[in-house]
Amino acid sequence: MYVEINNLSFRYKNANEDTINNFNLSIEKGEIVSIFGESGSGKSTILRLISGLELPTNGSIMINGKKMVDETSFVMPENRGIGMVFQDYALFPHMTVKENVKFGLKNYSKNEKLSRVKEVLNMVDLEEFAERYPHELSGGQQQRVALARALAPNPSLLLLDEPFSNLDADLQIKIRGELRRIIKKTGITSIFVTHDREDSRAIADKIVILRKGIITKIGDPKEVFPNEPPVWC
Repeated sequence: MYVEINNLSFRYKNANEDTINNFNLSIEKGEIVSIFGESGSGKSTILRLISGLELPTNGSIMINGKKMVDETSFVMPENRGIGMVFQDYALFPHMTVKENVKFGLKNYSKNEKLSRVKEVLNMVDLEEFAERYPHELSGGQQQRVALARALAPNPSLLLLDEPFSNLDADLQIKIRGELRRIIKKTGITSIFVTHDREDSRAIADKIVILRKGIITKIGDPKEVFPNEPPVWC
């Protein structure tokens, strides 16, 4: 398995109970996994633990055969090779689209940066918007810039936190299919969290239902939401 999460538990300081309790998940390379749950279920905490922004109280995480954390080791977030698309996109308003995407390419030469930026902007169909600023883009375009920036360094794993929460309903429907197409084209293993079952059905290969920090069900969309065929079928 490409990602192995074993016996993961976490409790916030001064909390009376665990936010995450004995979380176990295996993900194949190139698979898109949705962690589905209501607000407060712990789904965003899972992303913070995987990315290294929080330290688990128990358990281990391995990505591509490399141990990220266990009882004796901890890899810093900047060394995990993980791409992150935040709920509010976190684009730099004073930078153009091209500059936002280039920002994460720290160990590339000047020519390599230009080539990679052009490549990922073409991938998300935004090459003609390279010189625009975030405020000059629609919500869907801003989301694709955030995705391009996360993809640019060719991460080992892509994490997305509620990727459609800032989009209106009509745009959500359009962007879901685009997001799945882009991620599948890159082949990057991805995890996204959502409280919307339509998001999960439209994008995920596998869905994890999380309730109060505990996994209650894992399966493909047909198993988790029976009689509701995935949008991409």
